[in-house]
Amino acid sequence: MLYLLFTTFLGFAIFVVFKLFKKFGIDNLHAITANYAVASSASLLAFNDPVSSSMILNAPWFPLVILIGALFIGVFFLFAYSSQKAGVAITAVSSKMSVVIPATAGFILFSESISSVKIIGISAALTAFYLTFKKSERLIADPKTFFLPVFLFLGTGTNDLLMKITDYYYIEHDLLLLLSVIFFIALVIGLSLLGFALATRKKTFSLKSLMAGIILGFVNFGSTYFLFRSMEYYDSSLMFPLRNTGIVLLSALTGYFVFSEQLNRTNWYGILLSVLAIIMVAAG
Repeated sequence: MLYLLFTTFLGFAIFVVFKLFKKFGIDNLHAITANYAVASSASLLAFNDPVSSSMILNAPWFPLVILIGALFIGVFFLFAYSSQKAGVAITAVSSKMSVVIPATAGFILFSESISSVKIIGISAALTAFYLTFKKSERLIADPKTFFLPVFLFLGTGTNDLLMKITDYYYIEHDLLLLLSVIFFIALVIGLSLLGFALATRKKTFSLKSLMAGIILGFVNFGSTYFLFRSMEYYDSSLMFPLRNTGIVLLSALTGYFVFSEQLNRTNWYGILLSVLAIIMVAAG
């Protein structure tokens, strides 16, 4: 239970960190790149066994972690772009509703237990995501940019599923090494993008943003590590809905009480439904 609580809280903390980034004028590309450098280094330092390139290249999980690492950073930038073009509300909803992909896969691929209570709980969680993020404006994307939240839904859900497959079939005693490689793949992509942006003068070097990325890196490392550890003990049809619903619940309440964000009656209904969904999924 502690692993699930830790990954939920740290996943929520990432949202808070990004909220503070916007407040203090932190450049996301600098911070994200530094974050992956820290997360990769922390994972490697925590892995006590000797490491060689052949050990990594011959690992059964290596092909999958290349894709996961690319999705890690790609999904985030897609989230940012979709927020700008399709709207924050529909972007948030699509990213959280992606929980249906690993949850459904749990029933089909991993023969996880299924019950009517759990199905109703997952459905309640999906509804709660919509209600919690819904504002007075319509929660509909511009038809010209509708593909952005759709791709975000598929990318986020696919990444969660790939992590579950990797954990289920391939991880033995080398989780920290696997995480280091995932973060390193994302780091290489981030450095390439940052280098291009600096070379073309689309961005200027920001030491402040790099320092902020260090904080994000430790939070991201902890969130991902405890996510994998949670998958060892919980079915994906249980863990992912509980984690996503918990993150939405904490984010909404923190936005209201700490950042003075307004919540309408529909949002409060979503928060209450989130609590009910957590109880139902856990009981199912």
